[in-house]
Amino acid sequence: MIQTVVGIFVVDRLMIANMELLETQKELALSNPAFLQNHEIRQYAVYFQVAVTVFIFIISYLKPWRKKKLQPK
Repeated sequence: MIQTVVGIFVVDRLMIANMELLETQKELALSNPAFLQNHEIRQYAVYFQVAVTVFIFIISYLKPWRKKKLQPK
């Protein structure tokens, strides 16, 4: 759920804001401090989403809450 919320409310909104800046300012937007800040925050949010995805895959593979079966000798 965290990934979805971050994706919708952070990544998507920052990307739309940057697209609007690009449409209005063209190449000048690339040096606009607001554009650069939006891009940096969005980049960290994407890194967070990737980290959460990797964590979910690791947890689903290892299943640390499951008791391990003892094998008889």
